[in-house]
Amino acid sequence: MAAARDDMDERILDAALTRVLQVGIRRASLDDIARRAGVNRVTIYRRFTTKENLIDAMLAREIQRTLAEVTTIATATKGVDNQIEETIVYVLTQTHAHPLVTQLLDVAPEEILDFYTVRGQESVKIGIRYIVQVLETTQKSGAIDDYDTRPVAELLARLAHSVLLTPAGEIDFRDEEQVRAFVATSIVPLVKHGLPTRSATGGRAKSRTKPAARSR
Repeated sequence: MAAARDDMDERILDAALTRVLQVGIRRASLDDIARRAGVNRVTIYRRFTTKENLIDAMLAREIQRTLAEVTTIATATKGVDNQIEETIVYVLTQTHAHPLVTQLLDVAPEEILDFYTVRGQESVKIGIRYIVQVLETTQKSGAIDDYDTRPVAELLARLAHSVLLTPAGEIDFRDEEQVRAFVATSIVPLVKHGLPTRSATGGRAKSRTKPAARSR
């Protein structure tokens, strides 16, 4: 769960995001961020200790904002198939369309790989924890099968991170029509039924057998 932030933290994080989008991470000095937030460097140090911690907190907040929007989309969508499709399409689209990707590529392209690989571990962990929570809640409602959610959450979080770094492959994740087709045929069944597991004799067996509720 994210640490509680007060209005001052939010002002500093807003200022950090704005400045990073303008000049990149390395050139976004704490003095610049402090001036934009209307505070001094001491206040930033007291709350975040280092510039690295501030940037990490800023990135975590942007991920949490995306996940909050995912929750809103799921709540407003009827039918489990549609919920899965709409939320996954949103995440995969937002992953490479967020200003922290598009604008950083413009102002500091040399930083983008380091930013999303060095800091990628925590981003993926945040995504995994969120997905596990959502899947387990959905299992309790009977809308999807009863299976081990962790491998599925890991795959989905890593897929989103991969799309961030390399949006085009056999599927171009910048093309919403292709994304929807991929999600409908591959991700929806994965989320509803989980990954196949191996039986005690070494053969493949299906995930645990609790039936999913019909969504359409």
